[in-house]
Amino acid sequence: MQAAIQKDLAHALNQSARRINNLLNEELKNYHIYASQYQLLVNIKRYHGESSQKLAQILNIKPAAVSRTLKVLVDKELITRQTATDHRAYQLEITNKGNSLLQELAKRDTTIFANYFGRLTASEVEQLLSLVKKLNY
Repeated sequence: MQAAIQKDLAHALNQSARRINNLLNEELKNYHIYASQYQLLVNIKRYHGESSQKLAQILNIKPAAVSRTLKVLVDKELITRQTATDHRAYQLEITNKGNSLLQELAKRDTTIFANYFGRLTASEVEQLLSLVKKLNY
């Protein structure tokens, strides 16, 4: 019985992540940016000064995926990559255009998340966050 519940939980978590990603992508399409690009941009701001390798580790994604997404963000002029002291690494900086986009999109993702999690009480949201963090850390 426990294994079946664990499988159901894994499936439900995966479906929730997909649903949130789809909701974000739908909202972001008018900005010509995908949820994965937006999330990386958010995390560049959150973890200011971290290398792309460290961001990949934090976000639990492959460094090659981060590199591809960073190139897109550079091409869209949302970030810059400056050579750091260690010439093998880059210092990632959000441009003014990137900061403006983040400010605009923060309003939209707040609405998306409020609607998505609106069926839960504030206490349930806190409990869910605590449980998911416990699984991830």
